[in-house]
Parts: sequence; structure tokens; C-alpha cells
Amino acid sequence: MSTSTAAAPASKSSPTRNKRICFLIGIAILIAAYFVPPVWGLKLAAIRTFGVMATTIFWWVTEALPIPVSGLMVLPLLDIIRAVPFNRVASASFGDPFVPFMVGCLALSVAFTQSGLGKRLTYQILNVSGTNINRILNIFFWVSFCHFITDVAVVALMYPIGLSVAKSAGAKPGKSNFGICMMFVITFGAVIGGLCTPSGTPSNIITISFMEKNAHLTMTYLEWMKISIPIGVVLGVIALWMIKKMYPPEMKELPFGREIIKKELESLGPWSVQEKVTLVVFLLAVILWMTGEFTKIPIAVVALLIVGLLTIPGISGVKGWREIEANLEWGSLMLMIGGFAMGVATFDSGLASWIAQHTMMPLAKLPMVMQPFAVTMLVAIDSLGFSSFTAAAAVNVPLVIAYAQQSGFPIQAMAMTAGLASSTHFILVTESLCFVLSYAAGYYTFKDLFKVGMILTIIGAIVIALGMLLAGMPMGTPLH
Repeated sequence: MSTSTAAAPASKSSPTRNKRICFLIGIAILIAAYFVPPVWGLKLAAIRTFGVMATTIFWWVTEALPIPVSGLMVLPLLDIIRAVPFNRVASASFGDPFVPFMVGCLALSVAFTQSGLGKRLTYQILNVSGTNINRILNIFFWVSFCHFITDVAVVALMYPIGLSVAKSAGAKPGKSNFGICMMFVITFGAVIGGLCTPSGTPSNIITISFMEKNAHLTMTYLEWMKISIPIGVVLGVIALWMIKKMYPPEMKELPFGREIIKKELESLGPWSVQEKVTLVVFLLAVILWMTGEFTKIPIAVVALLIVGLLTIPGISGVKGWREIEANLEWGSLMLMIGGFAMGVATFDSGLASWIAQHTMMPLAKLPMVMQPFAVTMLVAIDSLGFSSFTAAAAVNVPLVIAYAQQSGFPIQAMAMTAGLASSTHFILVTESLCFVLSYAAGYYTFKDLFKVGMILTIIGAIVIALGMLLAGMPMGTPLH
């Protein structure tokens, strides 16, 4: 008895001990990188930047530190190891105009959830859909798909409603295909829909930012949507069909009528001031974002206006700034800033051009029409180690831009391909917080996600590649 009780604390402390060991291994990598002399044509700054990159990726994979903290540690580590000056990476990361854009998107996501607007709109849609299971799954997928807020916020919004519907239908975790389908249509709908707008997922924001930073190419909100929406819709149709085909629901109709849905709607009461303000601000933001090409109002300016409009005393979309502050996904923001710093450092130090020249150049032998497919598969494979689409984009997009610059390929097209591919690897639950949230319900296992996710990852690479070919290259440059 004493042995078992003594063993319990040890087993509990082992994850902490393992993380501590992984943290120290990361420090050892940094120290080694600092003392390595110039080699293989790499300058000292490039070698040391690689040391910071290797350490950060190792900490991301092992979660030796919280993932957002590891991302933010990039800035001081680059300076301490004498790779890139702190002022340079700080001004290029914290000072990036896409940081306030991200803040506005996250604030809007908070308002949607906290005001009750998201819940009201969802139940209104359910009230129209009726009790047919196939129709309900279709609606949940496309409602999750069609959004201008972050994919994580959509899953956080839709997940409790979908879970409530599944439980009310008697779907038992681990036994119900309907439960699996419900969790998958919400998650895949939100993630794939996130591809379609710059505000849909942080990896899109990172991609557009690096286009501007590293290649001096601009891409408006509407230009991104023109290319990405056809890709997202095609992949979404395939994903929805596959989910229902691989996990056919065990019921055709919900075991309860619309009266329960109507009761939920009635319990919400009349539209509140917060809901009305949030809806108006949301519609205004979408209009300004989509017309930025004509109004010349930067999307970051619109995003900051969102924060101001949502917090006007007496008519705010939330209960004041403190509610936004308490519920904002600060971790995503920290991770994005760290990603910006990493991308700037890889370019400034010459590391990105060296990697592109020595490791990616064999891809240059492929014909031009094969380039998008090669990039999507490469990103999908190396992204397996990341527990964030944002981290995957932060590492891959700068490298692909350097590769395109050196190979003479359309830079904007290749960068966008890498950005989209960073958000379409669906193999592990840990690759996105979206999957982590829905996995918590217990309806699907790692194996269930792997089964459908592996196929969709490969299909996603094909759809993205074909989409870039058929849609033509951004800025009117055809891929041939």
C-alpha cells in the first residue's frame, strides 16, 4: 500500500520532469548554435537563427513551455544569442499592422460569443432546418464554414450547441456516429471555412504579412477571397460528403420536435442591445474589409474601429473592455507575434535563402504546374510536428517565399499555397485548438480523426494545387 501511494506522486510529476528536460535540451541547442563557427556557406547570424528556430520548434512539439510563450520567447532569444537585434524583430513583429487586425478579429469573436448573438443566430437556423439529421448536419457544416471571425472562435461558439443537440438526441460518446458527425462537421466546417478569408485563421494573416515584408507584395481582403473561396467550397463539399459517408448517422430524424428548439429561442428573450450592436459592427466590418480595394481603408484600421465600436459606453457589444480582455485569445496573438519575429530573422540572417537553395531546390526541377502540389505536400508533411496552424505557417511561408524568389516562380502564388496548406493538415488532434475543443466531447478518437483526416489532407493538397492552377495566379500571373 505504501509503495502504491509513493508511486502516485512520482507518476504525476513525470510529465513536469519530462517538460523540464525538454526545456533544458532546447537551451543546449541554443548554446551549441552560439559556438558553431560559419560552415557550409552559412553566416554566424544564420546559424544562430537556426538554433533559435530549432529550439522553438522543439519546444512547440514537446510543449516544454506553453506554445504561445515559446513563440514569444523567439524575440529575446534572437537578441541574447546575437542573431538579430531585438529592436529589429520587435518593430517587425509587435509593430506589424496585422497585429491590430488580429486584435480586432479576436475582439469581434468575443462579442459574438459573449453577447449571445452567435447562439441566437444558430438556433434561428436550427428552427428553419427542422429535425432531419442529414439537413441538420449540412446546416451545421455550412454555418460553421461561412464566417469572418477566427476558426477557433467558431468552434467555441458552435461546439456547445452541437453538443447539446447530440446529447438531446441520445447520442452516446464512443458509440454514436451522429455524435462523431456533429463534432466533425463543426470542426472541419470552421477550419476549411477559415481558409476563405484573411480573418478566418491566423495563418492567413501571417501569409499576407510575409508577402508584404519579404516580397513587397500586397494582397487585399477581396483578392484573397477570390482565390480561396472556390478552393474552400470544393474542399468543404468533399469533406462533408466524406464525413457522412465514413460515419453514417444511426438515426434519420431527431427524437424531438422543433418545440425544444423554439423553447431555447424563447429562453433567449428579445434581442439585447449587445446583440444588435455586435451585429451592426460585424456587418460594417465585413463591408469595409471587402471594399478596402476601393475605399483604400487598411484592414488593420477597420479592425481597430471594431474594438472602439464594441466598447462604446451604454451601447457596447460587450459589457465593457474587461470582458474582451478576459476572453480574448491572447495566446494566438502571442504565437503570431513570435511567428513574425521568426520569419523576419530567417530572412535577415540569410537562413531562409540558404534553406531554399540547399534543401528545396530539388523541387525546382519539377514543371511549373506541379509546384503548388509539391509545396502543399511538403508543408503537410513537415507540419505534422506542429500543434498549431499558425506555427506551421510562420515556419513554412518565409521559406517558400525564398524558394520562389530564387527559382523564379510566382511568389504570391507560392506563398498563398504554403499558407493554405499550413491550415489543411488534419491528421492529429493536437494540430489545432479547433480539434482539441471538439475532441473533448469524447465522441471521436484519435483514430477516427486520422481515418478521415489523412484522406482529406491529401485531397486538400490536390484541391489547393488545382485551385491555384485554375484560378490563375494572384495579381493576374498565370501558372504555366
